Amino acid sequence: MALSVVYLISILSLVFIVHLGDAQSITYTCQFTAKVDLCTQILNADPSSEETDTAGRATVMLNAAMSDAVDTSRYILDELAKTYTDANAIRVVTECNTLYVNAKTRLETSIRDLYSDDKLGDTQDEVNAAAACAESCEKLFGTATPPLAYPDELERRQINFEDICGVANDIVGMLLV
Repeated sequence: MALSVVYLISILSLVFIVHLGDAQSITYTCQFTAKVDLCTQILNADPSSEETDTAGRATVMLNAAMSDAVDTSRYILDELAKTYTDANAIRVVTECNTLYVNAKTRLETSIRDLYSDDKLGDTQDEVNAAAACAESCEKLFGTATPPLAYPDELERRQINFEDICGVANDIVGMLLV
């Protein structure tokens, strides 16, 4: 009986240590990013982050960026486009949507590159290109004739998307050293 109790305590201790080690791995990964809180929030929201390596955590972050790009694209089409009637404004909004679709495609490519030994270095370039798509969307509003005010909600989404891309690049950077 005493041996069974010792055995049970040993097993429970091991499970606790392994789980604690996983949490520390997320903390360790995120401390090398510019947005520690955002990194921790996203990785902790995905249970696979606890049991994976740095490349796996980069993938989780890239998937989060893709999801954000898709959500922003939906927002543009489902809500923002309905607020404009001017043909020029509709063109700007449509092009902006296309940029977020392109950003998603760039992020899909970055995940493939992440797991390809000869293209790992291209991963950050693809993520930077995805973030640049969001910035280009903002510029479209300012260069329209006449210039259009950049919607606050779209700006908030752009900043969040660019922040997630930045964190993803920081994690990918850990793989390049």
